[in-house]
Amino acid sequence: MNTSYLRTFIEVINLKNISKAAEKMFITQPAVSKQLQLLEKDFGAELFKKNGREIIPTEEGFLLYKYAKAVLNEENKIYSLIRRDDDKLYGNLDIYTSSMPADYYIHDLIIEFSSLYPDASFTIKKIDSDMVFKNIEDGFTSFGFTGSPSKNKKIKNICIAEDEVVIVASAQKKNEFKQNAITMDMLLNQRFIVREKGSATLKIFEDYLNKKRINLSDLHITIQAEDNEIIKKFISKNAGIAVLPKKAVEQEVADGSMEILNIDGMDLRRKLYYVYQQDRYFSKIEEKFKEFMIHMYEK
Repeated sequence: MNTSYLRTFIEVINLKNISKAAEKMFITQPAVSKQLQLLEKDFGAELFKKNGREIIPTEEGFLLYKYAKAVLNEENKIYSLIRRDDDKLYGNLDIYTSSMPADYYIHDLIIEFSSLYPDASFTIKKIDSDMVFKNIEDGFTSFGFTGSPSKNKKIKNICIAEDEVVIVASAQKKNEFKQNAITMDMLLNQRFIVREKGSATLKIFEDYLNKKRINLSDLHITIQAEDNEIIKKFISKNAGIAVLPKKAVEQEVADGSMEILNIDGMDLRRKLYYVYQQDRYFSKIEEKFKEFMIHMYEK
C-alpha cells in the first residue's frame, strides 16, 4: 500500500471534495480519482460515497480514515528519529490568519522558522478569525492564527501575544470632546468605523456593549472594513471614530495624529492565538511548525 495514497484519501475526506484536495496537494483531479480507485481495489471495499456535492466516508472509509492518520503520524515520527537531514525540510505552509497576527506578529515567527528550515515556503491568507476556524473545521488547513480562542474542543488554542482593543479618533476629532473621560451616551452620537462581522476586534467590543445593555446596532456605524489600514485612513479624514487594536495605532498615537479615547470603565484586553486541530494528520512541515510553536509559547 502506498502511503501517499492515504494522504490523498485523508485530504479528500477532510475537504469533502476531490477537486479541492487536488488543488491543495498540487496534483490533478484525475490523479486523485485514480489513487482513490487503487485504495478501494487494495482494500476490496467502497471507501466513500457522494452526498450531494460532498464526498463522505462509508463505514469502512471512516475506519481507514481513523487509522490512516495514525499511520502517517507514526511515519513522520520514524523519519524524524532516523533521518538526520531535518535542515532539508521543504514544502509550503498555508497560513490562515486574522488581521492582528498577520499585520504585527507572524512575520517574526516565519523569519525565525525559516532560519531553521530555509527550504520552507509560505502562503499567507488574511481572513477574519471566524473564517480561520471554519477552514480548520472544514479540513482545508491544519492550523491558523486568530484574535480569539475556539470553543471547539478538538481545536487547541495556544496564546502567542496579548493586546488591547481601544476606541481611536483623529487628534482633531479628539478636541471636540470637552473632557478626558468619554461616556457611552457621548459615543452613541458619534459616527463609528468598525471591522467586519467575524472579526475578533469587533466581537470583543460587541461583548462589552452587550454588558452595558447596548446593541451594536444602537451605534451610528457608517463604515465597516476588512482591514485596519483602511480604517485608519478614514480616521485621518475625520470620517468617524473607530474600534481598533491598540497595537495597530501605536505609531499614529506616538506622532500625535491619532488619540485613544478614554471610555469610563472600558478595558478590553484580549489574547492572540496559534490554533490547530488536535486529531488530524499533519504533513511533515506542518508537524515541524506545530512543534516550533509549542516550544515557543506553550507553558
